[in-house]
Amino acid sequence: MNGQTHNTHIHDLGEARKITWYGMGVNVLLIILKLGGGTIGRSRALLADGVHSISDFISDIVVLIGLHFFGKEKDEDHPYGHGKIETLTSIGVGLLLFFAAYKIGSEATMSIYRHETNIPSGFTIIIAAISVIFKEILYRATIRTGRKIGSETMIANAWHHRSDALSSIVTLAGISLAVFVPKLAILDSFAALLVSFFIAKVAFDILKGSVRKIVDTSPSREFLDGVIETTSAVEGVEDCHDVMGRYYADRIRMEIHIEVDPEMTVRHSHLIIDNIVDRISSLYPEVEKILVHVDPYRPGKKSGKNNFSGDDNNFSGDNIEIDDKKD
Repeated sequence: MNGQTHNTHIHDLGEARKITWYGMGVNVLLIILKLGGGTIGRSRALLADGVHSISDFISDIVVLIGLHFFGKEKDEDHPYGHGKIETLTSIGVGLLLFFAAYKIGSEATMSIYRHETNIPSGFTIIIAAISVIFKEILYRATIRTGRKIGSETMIANAWHHRSDALSSIVTLAGISLAVFVPKLAILDSFAALLVSFFIAKVAFDILKGSVRKIVDTSPSREFLDGVIETTSAVEGVEDCHDVMGRYYADRIRMEIHIEVDPEMTVRHSHLIIDNIVDRISSLYPEVEKILVHVDPYRPGKKSGKNNFSGDDNNFSGDNIEIDDKKD
């Protein structure tokens, strides 16, 4: 990583932390408004939304922890970096959301079952409307920065903000109907129940994506086909096979086997590998590391490393290995 890239990375992380700290401040304000307003104004939906904001606040803390490890360089104990720690923090955000959804949904269900109704005070509508505005602003700022620096924890937290904004819209609708149409006061509890479904859906999506990455899931077939096409187009590559990839946190690490002229020098084959790395890096910036195996090209032979098991005296199938990924 050169100096300019390193400085840009540090600046982006600083921006990410700043937005997350702003989010924590907004969440503290909303927690006070929602829990206080929901209690005084007798709105179960607003109280449920307040619980959601508490989980938002906790997830902001988790994000700051994730950003700390996301910004750390490789070290002797972590030669591959700290990316999976950040993925674990995303899982933590998802679990917090599931817990919030369970609490809100169970309490709302019991309220509906018992036919417990209260007509909320009119000012609770204003609090819900304020929440919608602030959380949507936070979503847009957080998702933009998360995508810019490639932080899955920030992106997960952005969707947490969006889920809070959507739940506040549902809360706003439920409270408004309960206030202006007293016969529909039970809708306040139904709004709280619907909020829990929103939260659970976002939690599921976050956990699904994070777990897929932490268990080294392969990229899509379309992605691998694109890499094969890009590699095969490089001059000097006679064939390309056994292309594999796996997620490491939010990055992809790849292994590629290419076949070249058996009489080619090591220097020439290394130049070909440099071209492959350059092209893949420019087209697929999410690829972090590429391991290239060079095999001899044998016309008429089926591609695949299993065909080069040592039967031939010239090559063993992985005679040259170059691990390369330019910054």
